[in-house]
Amino acid sequence: MAKGKLILVATPIGNPGDMSPRAREALATADLVLCEDTRVTGLLLAELDLKVNLLSYHEHNAESRHPLILERLRAGETVVLVSDAGMPLISDPGERLVRLILAEGIPLSVIPGPNAALTALAASGLDSSRFVFEGFLPARGKERRTRLAELGTEPRSLILYEAPHRLLRTLTDLAAMGLGERRISIGRELPKKYEEYLYFTVAEAKAQYTHTMPRGEFVLILEGRAEFESRRPIREQSPAAAENIDDLIRERLAAGGRLRQIAQEIAELTGWPANTVYERILQLRKIKPEKPRLRDSDSGI
Repeated sequence: MAKGKLILVATPIGNPGDMSPRAREALATADLVLCEDTRVTGLLLAELDLKVNLLSYHEHNAESRHPLILERLRAGETVVLVSDAGMPLISDPGERLVRLILAEGIPLSVIPGPNAALTALAASGLDSSRFVFEGFLPARGKERRTRLAELGTEPRSLILYEAPHRLLRTLTDLAAMGLGERRISIGRELPKKYEEYLYFTVAEAKAQYTHTMPRGEFVLILEGRAEFESRRPIREQSPAAAENIDDLIRERLAAGGRLRQIAQEIAELTGWPANTVYERILQLRKIKPEKPRLRDSDSGI
């Protein structure tokens, strides 16, 4: 039996002009297009002057849709999956479907395109070489508290999605976790007519949206621990953390070795930036330990 194909197609996140010719062709030739909301995708198709067979596919009906989708793929049809905006599966349904078709050996391809997370990261001014995509945080309860606690220790830049009615609560929770001094870039309504990028600390952003009604969809880029700590000498940070670093440095200096290698080893062990550790090594080498004072009995007097 001939097998069809599932194509994951990225759609514009605010500007229809970002639709690629290849993505448009995939929509135009598909036997079936799965979408979160037929009204939203219908507007995009109208903008592109396309008439396509749409079927709703979202978190509430995905499991019930799978038998029909697999049947059509097994029959040799081409099925396209899109989300309301951006890359499918990124904080959107589709992961389970991909696993099902891979298990059956049905071909899969991806047509890449706009993505809100990477768009906001590129404009953030924060470390883009290493980052973590968190998406939407849990709304409440223990799971939310656990995830928030993890954000504080994550060394890489963090990407969060947030709805307007939850934005202030998330900023308040981040500040309560001791992250008020962290830098945060906020991308709003990307890349629509009224898009904007705002640059704050978490505490400043909290103050801003305490007095300003959030409107639109938001992408938050939170400064990771490594970048935050690299902006401050070790001695200006947690005294306990500084003492621990100092102990490790003294131990390795006593054992001998190249200073850069010692800094790299301690950085890998603790998550501290290697350059910051190296600067502290140089500081400690200049601090000579006091010589113990001789007692009368020791001096022979």
